[in-house]
Amino acid sequence: MRSASLHIATALALCSTWSLTACAQSPLGPVTGEVSFHTSSADLGVGYTWGHGVLTYGGRTYPFSVSGASAAAVGYSSGDSVGKVYNLQRIEDFPGTFWALSGEATVGRGVSGELMENDNGVRIRLDYTRDGARIAASPSRLTIRMLKTPTQPPADHTDNVKASSAAR
Repeated sequence: MRSASLHIATALALCSTWSLTACAQSPLGPVTGEVSFHTSSADLGVGYTWGHGVLTYGGRTYPFSVSGASAAAVGYSSGDSVGKVYNLQRIEDFPGTFWALSGEATVGRGVSGELMENDNGVRIRLDYTRDGARIAASPSRLTIRMLKTPTQPPADHTDNVKASSAAR
């Protein structure tokens, strides 16, 4: 219980820095990556969130799944999120449990933001667009799991032709 209280206090502090303008990025640490994902949430008092996304870090993309729970929410919504990742030093520090204080009031279409942090100090600042009808104001806990090996951006086609010619 003490650990959960610490995470909630940390999330509150991070949410206050999120509302600042350009100065907000220095307290969050260095930007080290980007994320985009699609999630859905269904709630009736206690809620469940699920989805999938992609982390871009070090010139590679890493697919992941997202699942988690929240309290004090009612409704259903789904949408897309994009955000910046801060303080990610090693890819091994990214998966795990992220804590956040989240609020949402979506009727039809809504736009919002969220700031999350995991036990390794990795922070994610999200901007998201949601569709549905949902109201929520609660601490939330999201678990990120990596899905498979990373992929590199596609190589130039001429490099592939040269490589296959050299192999012959």
